[in-house]
Amino acid sequence: MRKSGTGGIYELNDHLFEGRYSPTNAQGKREVHTVYAKTKEECEALLETMIAEVRERIKEEKRQMKV
Repeated sequence: MRKSGTGGIYELNDHLFEGRYSPTNAQGKREVHTVYAKTKEECEALLETMIAEVRERIKEEKRQMKV
């Protein structure tokens, strides 16, 4: 089990993993972000990096909406 807010990792076939993260954007809509990798460990690393980037972008969008 993964903790809430950390996305999910799914094995699509023998040699492909998919990492998904579905946060709520600044306008309140759900948006899906996906990464693909050949190993589960590689997918974990890509997903962690992508989540950090997406959270930062959403935080910036929310800040701009307040101004």
